[in-house]
Amino acid sequence: MEKSIARHAERLLAAGVAGTNTSHGARGNLDKIQMLLEEDPSTTFGMQRLLRGVSYDEAYGAVAAQIGNPPDREENADRGCIDPERTARSLLEAGERISAAARDGARTVFATGHPGALLVYYLGLARWFEELGGETLVTEPRIRPDDGEPPLDWIGPVAAVGDGASLRHTHDPAPMRRILEEAGAADLTVDLVVADHGFAGAAVAAGIPTVAVMDTNDPALAVVARRGAGHLTVVPMDDNRPQNSYAAALEVLRGTPSRSAISGR
Repeated sequence: MEKSIARHAERLLAAGVAGTNTSHGARGNLDKIQMLLEEDPSTTFGMQRLLRGVSYDEAYGAVAAQIGNPPDREENADRGCIDPERTARSLLEAGERISAAARDGARTVFATGHPGALLVYYLGLARWFEELGGETLVTEPRIRPDDGEPPLDWIGPVAAVGDGASLRHTHDPAPMRRILEEAGAADLTVDLVVADHGFAGAAVAAGIPTVAVMDTNDPALAVVARRGAGHLTVVPMDDNRPQNSYAAALEVLRGTPSRSAISGR
């Protein structure tokens, strides 16, 4: 097992989704912890209730535990550190959880607040989930809402904030709340959410089992995971890489050393 973890870690390091050259450095990571203490909505991801009483030391320690390094560690200027073995173990755990849910016929929402980097990763995950017998949930798109809420679109079975012209990066939990409300109104139970940022946070806050990608500057997810809230599985991984960088992550999670799920080759 340890040899397998080491091999997986080498692949993730080569892909750039973990290691000592990740996208967010010490200053940004520590700033986000401070913003969490101030209950900044872009940092709490809709989980304010689950984050009550969080201290700086608790958040710092929770992030360190997830990424396998202190959040202010830098080996390259302005670049943080994620232990690739920690990422590999978490991807394997996530894969076991997602595949078990699929084989049970679970209904799952896939969503991303980082469509510029992670869309292909989630599309690959959702396709695999469906192949194993799971059901992906898709609600009506709302690309020009008139109620002030963020626009919501679907790329196949993956939700993202999109207005018909562009897909957007977001930390907002409102789109996932809307998805869950519409599912509830249709008397559809959501068994699992696979997401990041506010999409994941809203699901955790609603008590739905969740698998979430967490970058070094996402302390809210680390804290609620440490507190044992929401049946949350965290995958520590840089969420700002080019789309095809995540082929390695998808292959580790699926347990299939092939590029076909991403590239079609």
